[in-house]
Amino acid sequence: MVNNRFLDVIKILLEHDDYITINAISKRLQVSNKTIRNDLKQVEEWLKENDLTLVKKTGVGVTILGKQDAKVHVMHLMQQKNAQSIDYSPQFRKIYIGMRLILCPQNCRIYELANELYVSRATIHKDLLALAPMLETYKITLHRKNNNGLSVEGKERNYRAMLLELMNHDNGYQKFTAMIKDPDFPCTGDFVFPALDYIDDEIKEFLQVLKHSENSYLHTLLCPSLFQVLLHLFICFIRVREGHYVSLSDPFIEELKSKPFYEETKKLIQALEEYYHISFSETEIRYLQVFLISLQSSSDTAKDEQEEARELSDLLIAEWEKHLNYSFHEDTELKSALYAHLCPAITRFRHGISIENPLMYEIKTLYKNTFSIAKASAHILTERYQAPISDEEIGYFALHLAMALERAKKPLRTVLICHDSSSATKLLKRKLMTQFPELDIVAVQSYLTVHDFPFHEIDLILSTMELNLDNDIPFIVINPLLYDCDIAHLKTIITSYFQKKNDPLLKAVQQKQAR
Repeated sequence: MVNNRFLDVIKILLEHDDYITINAISKRLQVSNKTIRNDLKQVEEWLKENDLTLVKKTGVGVTILGKQDAKVHVMHLMQQKNAQSIDYSPQFRKIYIGMRLILCPQNCRIYELANELYVSRATIHKDLLALAPMLETYKITLHRKNNNGLSVEGKERNYRAMLLELMNHDNGYQKFTAMIKDPDFPCTGDFVFPALDYIDDEIKEFLQVLKHSENSYLHTLLCPSLFQVLLHLFICFIRVREGHYVSLSDPFIEELKSKPFYEETKKLIQALEEYYHISFSETEIRYLQVFLISLQSSSDTAKDEQEEARELSDLLIAEWEKHLNYSFHEDTELKSALYAHLCPAITRFRHGISIENPLMYEIKTLYKNTFSIAKASAHILTERYQAPISDEEIGYFALHLAMALERAKKPLRTVLICHDSSSATKLLKRKLMTQFPELDIVAVQSYLTVHDFPFHEIDLILSTMELNLDNDIPFIVINPLLYDCDIAHLKTIITSYFQKKNDPLLKAVQQKQAR
């Protein structure tokens, strides 16, 4: 069984680019320093197996060093291990309680939730407070009864939208997607989603019914979209089976008659109706049609929505330029990618449809600043559609912005000062250029000529000897032979300077201060 705290320690370390003290980790996890020190022994061994190094500095703290792709690989491994671990964290309890409130045919009772989650009633009350913003987002009202009974009130489509978001974040979602990918998935009779009374055999049966329906539409979907369509269908299935139905206005149903994907939706529904002997109303079919429309490609989008997507793309990019004080005018790739994402997203915004983003952990860990900028710009969409925009959707915007910033990154303009022979200097320069793609060595100088060199627009000076130069440019003394240990040490320093040069928020702050 995986120790959740072990995973939490690694997660905290990966979230910090710099050193963090053991005391800070212990306070965050509410355990002793000694416990964290013991955990770090296991963490260190596990990181070694995954090409990462745990570095400890007395009086400074601990950090993880290694290549970015190794860190991303570790994040994926942690997600897999999380699915195997027993989880009674506040996030798990929030998901569990939210699902139980919607799915419970009668009132939920606080003492029952406390017993099911192995916590006190006071903790359940705190969890309900944590759940309140989500309920408000979906316009669902929580009613508390004097006898500790809990019930919710809202529109059925809002219940389903909230269920979709909760199930996307439940650990059971990984098992759900594994069952889709593997037709021979070994079932154990366990509940996939702990708050839902469906075991893995039943969910696998449901998925097989749809897969064997020979619906060509499913084969056109990429994996993330396929997962969402099947999960959405599953939610609709269990709600209809329990007698809960959505309602849509007559004008909106009439509007949908001119939209695509009706026949594809109807075929999926017919497969469920024939196998389970249940009936879906025309309104239910139209409701599912809207979800399929929300996943369509930009080429299938109506012309008016294409124009709207172009307008929104321009507005978002302008907002990002204002935050970063940087122009994306020449980045046609950003405009094209953002437009392609917004075309189907407009339907999601209008109808409050959630979308899964499997990269959320990586985005919030590796692109924290970019995500904060994307989130700050979401008011453009919120104000237009009078609905909140989910973090998953914002995460996709953050990815588009992050990719644009990656394309805009510039190497460190570097001067190399070397007092050795010409051949030794050439060898050193070649080593530096091979090992450090972050460097652009624009000039090689000797200690005799360097004092006359114009250092404007230079970011870094590397020298094989100590020198006193009259400027504020970072100056690093390097070994002319550049051994492996020198390269490892230098990598950390150069990466730090490279990130600072290309940090959009830092540059924006510096430009403001310079005014």
